Amino acid sequence: MSAEVKTLLQKINFIETDMEVHKQILLSIPSDNKKEMEKVINEIADQKKQILTLKQKIKKIDKTEYDKIIAIEQAADTFKQISKNKKFIAVSTLNESGECYITLNNGTRIDCLVAAKEENGNFTILTIDGETKEYPGGIVQ
Repeated sequence: MSAEVKTLLQKINFIETDMEVHKQILLSIPSDNKKEMEKVINEIADQKKQILTLKQKIKKIDKTEYDKIIAIEQAADTFKQISKNKKFIAVSTLNESGECYITLNNGTRIDCLVAAKEENGNFTILTIDGETKEYPGGIVQ
């Protein structure tokens, strides 16, 4: 990944973090304060536009990297949907330790961004290639 793409991704991450703060601010505004609510909503909308613009810049610089980013975002959305009805007892991420993987009984190692173990022993993972996969606990070491 080029330094320019990394810089753009850092900007996107900063904007997304700021956008989450604005969403929390929006929730804390009294419902009768329409003017302030509109101001915060407009700020969130502007941040979304900024993110789209930055993603388009990434696409122009490195289409392959852009495609990978989009695949990971879509897989993360799928992971969130799948996770709604599951009770995880352990979750590990690549960010926590710099390493995230599961090992199948046949010795295959699957690197991931997120690995979550359910109460029943099953695993749901988000791979580094942007796929959401589920594995029965009996085939994971």
